[in-house]
This record gives sequence, C-alpha cells and structure tokens, in this order.
Amino acid sequence: RGGGFRMQKPRLVEEHEAAGERIVVDGHHIFVREEGEGEPVLLLHGVPSSSFLYRKMLPELAGHGLRGVSFDFPGVGLSDKPKGIAYDWHSLANWVGGVVDALELPPVHLVLHDIAGPIGAEWAIRNPVKVRSITVTNTLLDVAHFTPSFPLRAFRIPAVRHLAFSTMSTRTMLPLFRYSGVKNPDAIDEDVIESYIYLLKNNGGHRSFLEIMDGFDLSEKHRDWLRDGLLAIDKPMQLVWGEQEIAIPKAQMHYIKQVFPLRAEHRIDARHFLQEEQPAVVAAHIAAFAEDIARQRKRATNAPT
Repeated sequence: RGGGFRMQKPRLVEEHEAAGERIVVDGHHIFVREEGEGEPVLLLHGVPSSSFLYRKMLPELAGHGLRGVSFDFPGVGLSDKPKGIAYDWHSLANWVGGVVDALELPPVHLVLHDIAGPIGAEWAIRNPVKVRSITVTNTLLDVAHFTPSFPLRAFRIPAVRHLAFSTMSTRTMLPLFRYSGVKNPDAIDEDVIESYIYLLKNNGGHRSFLEIMDGFDLSEKHRDWLRDGLLAIDKPMQLVWGEQEIAIPKAQMHYIKQVFPLRAEHRIDARHFLQEEQPAVVAAHIAAFAEDIARQRKRATNAPT
C-alpha cells in the first residue's frame, strides 16, 4: 500500500534536503542534517516527524558553539524505507548506534522527544560511554501507562489505520497540528504541514510508518528496564517541557520528575512541538546544560587528589 503516492516535493523539503546528506548505515541510506562545531548534540525525533522537526534548532545550537546533529530514522523522512527490516523500538535503538558510529561522533548530549524517549534511552543504557548528558522533551518513559492520543491512535487500529494514512492531507492535518501540536497557531502554516506529510508519505512511507506504529513496547517489563538502566548509567539529565502539552499526558512528565534525579527543569510556553514554537529557548537550555557539565568536568579534573 502507499505505492501510488504522488506529490510534488515541497520547497521546504528541498531546502532541508539540500542542507543535509545521506550516509550509508547497515547497507541503507540514512538522511543526516547537522550544523556547527563543538560537542555534538544528537537530536532524536518521534512520530509523525523526522529530522525536519529540528531544522530551526540546528543553527541555534551552532550559535552556542555546539554541533547539532539530527537524522531520519529508517522508514520516515528522507531515509530509506526498506521492506524486510524491523521497525520496533528496540530495532530503531540500534539505528541510533549505527548513525553515531558512522559519523564517528564523540560522546553526545542526547535529546529525546516523543517516542524517541524510550528508543534513545535504550541506546544510551547500552552505550553509556557514548553519552555526556540526556535532555528529555515531551516524551514518554513510563511506557506501561501510555496510550497514544488521537490522531496517532488511529494508526494503531487495524480497521481504520490505512484509511487514516491515505486521507492524511494538509487540509485535515493543519487544524490537528495547530490544536495538539502548538500553542501558537502561527508557528505552523500550510507549507510546514505539507512538508511533514510529504516526508511521511514519500518513497513507500505508508507501510513503514504503520510498521513503526505497530512496534511500540508498552510493557511493564520494558518500563522497569528503562528506569533501572537510566538510573544505573547515572548520566546528567534535564527536563525541557512544553507545558501546554496535550498530546502526551502530564503523568509522563510527573513520572520523569519523580523517578529520575534531574539536574535541571525548564517549562516552556509551548505544546508538543516545542522545537517549532520555541527553538531558540530549547537550544539555549541545552547549551547551558552542556556548558555546566563541561565546567563540572573541568573542576573535577583540576581538583587535588
């Protein structure tokens, strides 16, 4: 299904594509966009987005002396959408490692959003030496108590999922994005929504996106594994949250605050897609956190033994 999709590439997608490159990871092409020099900040996206979500944050991070790095998971965006590979959360976590290794990144400041929370956390737990810090933004870590909200829930219901995807259009999605995605409706316009839809649907995205939606691990066992693993690796962790969020229940934020020893907490006047509404503010919090960690590391190095 989805093979009949025809849509002219939007101008914003052309600009986004021109600013990035495709690298080969495990025999497949993965789209990467990065900007700046300095310690790397690895920005992971959820659904139904892609690295396009971070296009406004990359220059902001570069302006703070950091190297912002974003990529499209396989199955979405401008990366390959191959048949015959697994698209569950555990498999997507392995792709994080593949990209980090292909780019030969030094330890990263990891930024998690949406379903990239459990995906990126799993990679971090398995690769702690490759992580400097973790910033959680409007994500889920209490996976056992998460139910996707509308419209994403429709993509997990067998009877309607294909219809929901096929009928997705700028006309139907713009009001939904403006309602649940952003507090300020002017932060999202038709050109942006058209780009998100193109990046989701192009190159056989119908099948791969629905496979990603099938691949959620919402078990108590996985919730406990993520909790215990993040506590064990004990990386500096901060919360940067769009406080007007309605797509992800507030209980997820409260869980993160209760369970993990956060070094910093910032509430931002935004909804789910805070990267669209407040890119400069989010980037500034990430940069300040990275600078604080660097200062602490320097003091520890210079401390008398």
